[in-house]
Amino acid sequence: MVEYALQTENIKKEYTISGGIFHGKKTLKAVDGVNLSIPKGSILGLVGESGCGKTTIAKLILGLEKKTSGELYIAGKEISSMGSKEIARIIQPVFQDPYSSLNPRKSIAKIISLPLRAQGLANGAADIEKKVDDIMEIVGLAPRLKHNYPNQLSGGQRQRVAVARALIMRPEVVLCDEPTSALDVSVQAQILNMLLDLRSELNLTYLFISHDLAVVEHIASHVAVMYLGRIVEEGNAEDLFSNPSHPYTQALLASVLTPDPELGLPEIQLGIEYPNPIDPPSGCSFHPRCSKCQEKCSIVAPEAVIKSGKLVECHYPDNF
Repeated sequence: MVEYALQTENIKKEYTISGGIFHGKKTLKAVDGVNLSIPKGSILGLVGESGCGKTTIAKLILGLEKKTSGELYIAGKEISSMGSKEIARIIQPVFQDPYSSLNPRKSIAKIISLPLRAQGLANGAADIEKKVDDIMEIVGLAPRLKHNYPNQLSGGQRQRVAVARALIMRPEVVLCDEPTSALDVSVQAQILNMLLDLRSELNLTYLFISHDLAVVEHIASHVAVMYLGRIVEEGNAEDLFSNPSHPYTQALLASVLTPDPELGLPEIQLGIEYPNPIDPPSGCSFHPRCSKCQEKCSIVAPEAVIKSGKLVECHYPDNF
């Protein structure tokens, strides 16, 4: 029997926003019925364009936002029955920019030890110091750096500090929101390989949110593709990258630049305008940008079907 570290069931998040002086209030569906299941020890990559709802899902999972409806389970417990400290003991985040996510006025040791002190999990200063030393060694930070401040470290070192802070309480799940996008390419590989090593060493489960499909392909065991608040394709990473079934997934993969300058920029045929999430298209929300759209697509919303072992939300997945 599969044991899940994280599950969402038809989870929704809606915001009421102003439609302007003459239009009153309108509803923005940031997350619109998302189902995710992440087995313990696996890595789920969540990809999609900016504005599709990835960060909103992250906020719901971390307890920073309350869901409008649906169910969200962390380590088998529904999040509504959990307090913020209990959630933080199970799941910890690693954010995009390691400089802005670290307090510039605190030393590295203080930053890393903050979760222990906030949760009251340490037995005095000596215990805190030992745990800080241990986790710094695990993430590859020299002991001499613990008295430094964030501005005295490189970008890669700062992200290692962020990872150390996330792991010092030994959480079950780590939510990585674009953890390498602010780093040099040479450093990105080091951080990714470190995360993979820590997953095995500490038996971690990752939810890895990223725009970089090459990074997701390298690290993820499963991938979910999100568009306008919904998951449009989900499956094994190798299968999804080698044989994408949804036209949006195909367009995302076609948009990846190649090292050959003679090939120029790829033509992905998605247009330049993203749909208005306050007034989403009828039928399939992707149909105005889909080059393979048929009449039914603009009228009826598709249901998820299984194709080649992947979950695909499309009327005609066999045509692509």
